[in-house]
Amino acid sequence: MKFDDAIEKFTNWRQFKVCGETVKRYDKVLRIFCLYLHNPDIEKITVDQVLKYLGEMQTLGWKKNGLNIVCIGLRKFFEFYEMQGYKVIKAELVPILKKEFKLPRIATEDGYDALLEQFPADSNDPHHIRNRAIAMLLWDTGARNGEILSLDVDDLNLEERKAIIKTEKSRGRRPIREIFWQEKTNKALKNWIEKRKYLMNIMKFQDQNALFISIATCNKSVRGGRLKVCGLAEILRTASNRAGIPTLNAHSMRHFMGRSIIEQGGSNSDVSNILGHSSMDSSWIYTMMAGPQLQKRWSHFKEVAVKAVTVKTGRFGKMRI
Repeated sequence: MKFDDAIEKFTNWRQFKVCGETVKRYDKVLRIFCLYLHNPDIEKITVDQVLKYLGEMQTLGWKKNGLNIVCIGLRKFFEFYEMQGYKVIKAELVPILKKEFKLPRIATEDGYDALLEQFPADSNDPHHIRNRAIAMLLWDTGARNGEILSLDVDDLNLEERKAIIKTEKSRGRRPIREIFWQEKTNKALKNWIEKRKYLMNIMKFQDQNALFISIATCNKSVRGGRLKVCGLAEILRTASNRAGIPTLNAHSMRHFMGRSIIEQGGSNSDVSNILGHSSMDSSWIYTMMAGPQLQKRWSHFKEVAVKAVTVKTGRFGKMRI
């Protein structure tokens, strides 16, 4: 079977198992490898070719975490055809690299305020009204890009300021959860919904239910369709550049919320429930501190410990009577 045909069948099978973004990511990985090999028969692909490809990617500057996405995609592809009896390489022979740990980028309140200034509250521009509502909703809820963009208008309960969203990466353990937001965000959402109604009268909507839609005038093929994750990422990146701050995205806002919950006395369980993690392990990275925050926490607990010892033993270390 030719590699391109095999990719199409694999992708069609995968889309019944995992979310769309993961399917697209693996499909892209495999098609680039297919192009590199000039579309051979899948039974003629060798381990040496895989290793050479990974080596060349590494030479070009790919990091381990990026290479691992390629490795996992190839493994799953060969595993799929191995199970069907094709004489392809053993999936386990595709190496999985040790993941590189990096401290997460965490949003700041000053950064968020600077970002929000790029979408003026008094503007009548539908782009500003929509983008302001999205940014405020991301900040209040700590939700992922895809979760916010999956919302339909009818999903919102504006009276109680909450909505039920489909949780990404749930692996079946937490398929849905509730999100909540503040009154000022509620006002921004109402402003957008009113503007959205106006837009429905002057342009054709591809998705009648989507809360956040594309309103680009330069590309009529996407206009009126549900706003995509890549589109939102570009909106936040451009606004961050204009504000002169490091790119502020949904994940940096999630990390800020996770950190804030812990700093205010919350537990990892609180972080897991609010951010919609499928396991407590996922919450750990959001609560790990470094730099000034870690030093501040260390100083606080060290001071508490010193005071406790002083009260117990007295100034010179003798037990009080």
